[in-house]
Amino acid sequence: MGSTERDTVIDDNEDDPIQASYDVYIKPQWEDGRQLYILQFPNRPSKEDYSSTNASLPIELRLKPKAGLVELDVPLDPWTNYDRTKGVQWGEAMRKSNASKSNTGTGGGQGGSHGLAGGFGIGGVAPGPGRGRQVQEDTLAIQQEILDDFAAGITRQRVLTKQTLGGQVVPKESASPNYFIGAFRKGQLHLSPVNEIVQMRPQFHHIDATAELERLARPRAEAGPAGAGARAIHMTVKTTGEGEEDGQDSMAERIKNAQEEKWQKMRYIDDNSDAAWETFEELFAQDTENLPKLESGIDDATYLDTISAPRDEARLSRAKLVENE
Repeated sequence: MGSTERDTVIDDNEDDPIQASYDVYIKPQWEDGRQLYILQFPNRPSKEDYSSTNASLPIELRLKPKAGLVELDVPLDPWTNYDRTKGVQWGEAMRKSNASKSNTGTGGGQGGSHGLAGGFGIGGVAPGPGRGRQVQEDTLAIQQEILDDFAAGITRQRVLTKQTLGGQVVPKESASPNYFIGAFRKGQLHLSPVNEIVQMRPQFHHIDATAELERLARPRAEAGPAGAGARAIHMTVKTTGEGEEDGQDSMAERIKNAQEEKWQKMRYIDDNSDAAWETFEELFAQDTENLPKLESGIDDATYLDTISAPRDEARLSRAKLVENE
């Protein structure tokens, strides 16, 4: 969809001259069903993006579309500014926890999950019958063996060498704005509609895994009564409309759905690769000469009312009285 006529006469104020003007084109949704996500990294400087240029090319990207969850694994350098003891401890905890979740079918498959994506541990393995001290001694011995041959431990994936970033899509409401990605080329601005926006922050799955293993290592008597289990949490919300109505949404059901949904693994492409540049070219509308022109279906006054706060009729009436006086 093309822009309005470019030769429209504009009053150029000399105190604030126009620096540039562009023809604007709006692209439709991707024809092959692809979606455009914006991943924001509020804890990461923009100059230190996750890419091969900064030696931080992401390892894997995962999606749970129905739950709106996104996770991204990025590499850690285990040879620089790295606590090897903690790295081995957390690496072993993640390995054992993921193996346990895979065997029990919890966590959405593909090696399990933690946090919200894994259901916060609801429905996990019950504590064992008193393995405490011996398990701890065996664990310490294994960790020391890995520390003695640290390089081999990295190769065998017994050391924490990746950090997981995660987030949930921003929920859309009727009043939510529509976002677009803009691409400039030769006096043209091409806009592509954005499907989802996600803020990616560090996830402490290694801490969750460690706590989970400590819980499983405790004797069953210390873990609490055998009959104790997960309790459904009900969240009551009020909806506005023609008369207020109370609605109940089971938080436990939402957690259960997030836990059961399978991860969809995506192939991450570096932003400087040929494939990335080919996709970038798809952000531009084709055959721009024959695209239909944008035409406004409302007048200026209606447009201002649409983007402004609701009118206060009483205040407007008082303003008119003052003008008449």
